[in-house]
Amino acid sequence: MEQSCQFHPLEPATYFCVECDINCCDECVDDSRFNPEPRCFRCNRTLDTLGPGNIEPFWRRLQQSFRYPLSTQSLWFILILSVLCSVAFYIPFALLIYLALFGSVFKYCLSCLSFTAEGYLTPPDITEAYEGGFRKMLVLIAMLFVTGLVVNLANTFLGSAIGGIVALLVTLSFPAIIIHYAISESMIESLNPRNIFDLIHSIGLPYGLILAFIFIMMGSVAVLYQLVIIIPSSLDAIFLFAVTFYYAIVLHHLMGYMVFQFQTELGYSARLQDGSNTRRGGHAITMAKISTLIKQAEFKDATKLFQEQISLNSDKLSLHNRFFDFLLATKNSEVMAEFLPKYFRLLENNNRRDLISRSYKRLMAKIPDFELSDPDLKFIISKASFHQNDARIAIKLLHRIHKKHPDFKDLIPALTLLAQALDEYPKYENHATACRKLIGKLDNAQ
Repeated sequence: MEQSCQFHPLEPATYFCVECDINCCDECVDDSRFNPEPRCFRCNRTLDTLGPGNIEPFWRRLQQSFRYPLSTQSLWFILILSVLCSVAFYIPFALLIYLALFGSVFKYCLSCLSFTAEGYLTPPDITEAYEGGFRKMLVLIAMLFVTGLVVNLANTFLGSAIGGIVALLVTLSFPAIIIHYAISESMIESLNPRNIFDLIHSIGLPYGLILAFIFIMMGSVAVLYQLVIIIPSSLDAIFLFAVTFYYAIVLHHLMGYMVFQFQTELGYSARLQDGSNTRRGGHAITMAKISTLIKQAEFKDATKLFQEQISLNSDKLSLHNRFFDFLLATKNSEVMAEFLPKYFRLLENNNRRDLISRSYKRLMAKIPDFELSDPDLKFIISKASFHQNDARIAIKLLHRIHKKHPDFKDLIPALTLLAQALDEYPKYENHATACRKLIGKLDNAQ
């Protein structure tokens, strides 16, 4: 049964902390660049991997897999190699040329396999095909020679029946050999029967699906060969080479994805590298840690981390909004009193008067006894509320401001706003008149 993340119950768990006895998803771990392995936010212990979580089976990705080589670079690579192979057909003693060209294709296919196994679902750069292709082609020939020799020896010394069985086993094992070589780059390790058996056994029945796809692709190439009779003879070789190379890339991508899908069974860990889970920066990791602390009701530690992030990201409005919501939910009046002036000034600088007014109303609804002592903050909230057609709040905050804060630098603008707010209520006409007289006296005194 699939395990769920301790902090995101709808997400599959991808890591386990032995010390804390909790499961975590990719979001809830410390995977900063300073840590070679993901660590637990709570105890800082290296986590045990539980696999990559929900991965779409490779047999459901056939449509995406056949689109895999259709990037501009890959298509040009296939076309150019197909043309060169066709030209080489007319060059005497072109064996070395063929080995180099096919080696480039084989090297690129191996790169596609290993890249996909690491979670990259787009083709690698074609520069991956330039270096070492000739050597890898010789290794492939050597592996074919060794496996062919084994079949021949079995047929010679053990009889044709046993030889046929060995030939069948070698044929069925060859995808596993290629997979091992793409990952380990060791011919000896790739030909080790134990390694081959372990890989096939770990993957199980889906390995048979890959074999079926291989046979289907080989059969389709034969069918396409029959169709090239309608193509001018000068182009048929290019067409067949292109189809062969295209299928080879698709097949290696499928094998790589199969390895990625069954990585837990094969004993390693990788993640989809699609841009949604690239290595996070320090801020993103800290916010993830804050989220886990909140869900564990460790509000004091969460508050401290929030304050650190606010000091480092003084202009990040979304962070301030989140901290305000947190302080409101925890009714932390002490920290709120310190944070609110900075927050509302940031909202004013970002022309978010609507949010100032709404946030103040939420604050008073949640913490009714919260008091404002900063006259500048009172003025900011009053202006925002008045522009949001709520004169009542402006009247409440600016009432007797000249007595409570006689040295306030914006006292006259504040009283002017108070008079305008009083004008909204006919019953306060006398108060508005008195307020304007006070403004006149203060103006004359200056």
